Amino acid sequence: MKTKILIAMVLALMLLSFSAAASMLIPASDKAKENAKAPEHSPVISVTDSGEWELERVDFIHYAKPSSAAKPPKTDTCYKLMGVTWPSLPVSYAVNPSNPDGLTEEFVTSTFAASAETWDAATSAELFNDAYTVDYTAQYGVQNYENAVAFGAYPDSNVIAVTSVWYTRRGKQIVEFDMLFNTGFSWGDASVDPSLMDFQNIAVHELGHSVGLADLYTASCTAVTMYGYSGEGETSKRSLEQPDVTGLQKMYGA
Repeated sequence: MKTKILIAMVLALMLLSFSAAASMLIPASDKAKENAKAPEHSPVISVTDSGEWELERVDFIHYAKPSSAAKPPKTDTCYKLMGVTWPSLPVSYAVNPSNPDGLTEEFVTSTFAASAETWDAATSAELFNDAYTVDYTAQYGVQNYENAVAFGAYPDSNVIAVTSVWYTRRGKQIVEFDMLFNTGFSWGDASVDPSLMDFQNIAVHELGHSVGLADLYTASCTAVTMYGYSGEGETSKRSLEQPDVTGLQKMYGA
C-alpha cells in the first residue's frame, strides 16, 4: 500500500514538473512562431536573367550651406558608414569634362584625379585607378557598371552635386557610382575666385560617398569633409579631417 502511495506521489510530482516546464515553453513557442514570419518583411533578393544580384540605389544630395551654419570644434566621431564597400580595388572611373563654365579638360580631369588621390593617401588600399578615362558621352544616372563623373542640370537649384551609389542587397557590395555637378552653379577654383563653387572641394566630398561614407548633418560635425552642406568660396573640404580618415580606415584599413 505504501509502495502504491509512493509511486502515486512520484508520478504527481513528475506531472507537476512537466506542466511547469510546458507553461514556460508556451510563450517561447509563440514568440518563435512570430519570429518565423520575419522573412516575410525582409528585402526580397532576386536574380536577373543574366545571373546578377538585384541592386539597390542610394542618392546623396549635397546642398548649399544654410547661412546660419556655424563651425564648432572637430570631433573624432563625426563619420557615418553606409555599410557597403567595394569588393575589389582599385576602382576605375570615366570623366565627362563638358561644362558651361569654360573649364578645360585638363583642369577637370587633373582636379578630379587629385581629389581621388586625397582619399587614396589616407589608407593603404589603392581605392582609385590612376588611369582614368575621358569620355564625353559618360552620363550621370545610367546604371551600366561605368563610374561616371559629369556636369549637368539638376531640377533643385539648392543642390550642388549628387552622387548615386548602386550596391548589391546580398553582400552589401558597391558595383557603381555616378556623380553629377549641378551646372546651376558656376564652377572653378575658389582659391582664385571666391565667388565660384570650388570643384575640388565638392569632388573630394562626393568621392567619400563613392567609397562608402554617408553625409553628416550633425551640428558638431560641420568642419569635417563629409558634412553635407557647402557654399561658394569654400575650400576646406579639399583635405580630410581625422573623422573622415577614421571612417575610411574602418572600411579599407589604415
